[in-house]
Parts: sequence; C-alpha cells; structure tokens
Amino acid sequence: MATLKKKIIWFIVLVLLTDVVIAAWVLVYDLKTRFPHLDLSKAHFGVASWYSRKDKNIKSETASGEKFNDQKMTCASWDYPFGEKLIVINILTRKWVVCRVNDRGPNKRLDRTVDLTYAAFRKISNPKRGLICVAVIPAEK
Repeated sequence: MATLKKKIIWFIVLVLLTDVVIAAWVLVYDLKTRFPHLDLSKAHFGVASWYSRKDKNIKSETASGEKFNDQKMTCASWDYPFGEKLIVINILTRKWVVCRVNDRGPNKRLDRTVDLTYAAFRKISNPKRGLICVAVIPAEK
C-alpha cells in the first residue's frame, strides 16, 4: 500500500514538473517570437512593486523630467537607463508587460528590483498583492 502511495506521489510530481517545463517553454517561445533579439541571459530576478499619483510623496515629474502618469506603461529602476524598455514577467502567473524606464527607484533600502506604474502592475497582477516576484529582461530598442 505504501509503495502505491509513493508511485502516485511521484506521478503527480512528474506531471507538475512537466507542466512547469512546458509553460516555461511556451513563455520563452512567445517572447522570442515577439522579441527576436531578446537576450535571456540578461534576465534579473527580484521583487516588483507599484506606485501611483495617489501615493504619498510622489512628485508630479519623474526623474527623467516627464510628467508622471500612472496610467502609462512605465517604471522606475536604478539599474537601467532612461528610455530602456524592459519586459517584466510575473513569475507566478507568467503574465508579462513591456515598460519604459522613466524614473529612478524604488527606494534602495527596500531591496526591490523595479517599481511599476499602477497600470503596468495591473496588467500582470492584482495591485492588492502589492509585491510580486518578477523576472526583468531588457528588450531591444
């Protein structure tokens, strides 16, 4: 009886691993189709948060000098230059969004990779979550 339970557990684990591998392959294929020059070796993993004009201490202009608009697909990052387009992938759901860096942040002491505008975050996760695990990949310009 115990060996039957072990076999069932191993079968379930194998099915789940197969599902993860197939889902990852489909995601990579989709991204490579849309962005043929995408270099997946430049992917960074970390935590993403979101910010909006309703937040306390948000200025009307971004660090790049643009007017801040939380409905645009933009983000804040310390690691990428202004104007760089980033593909931000929610690791849990595999949903992704392309954002343009136009601000600096998030606060360095928070140890987050990227701050997305409210609209960009909403495309890949429910804003009520607040923080999500992401992969960030620079897209070709």
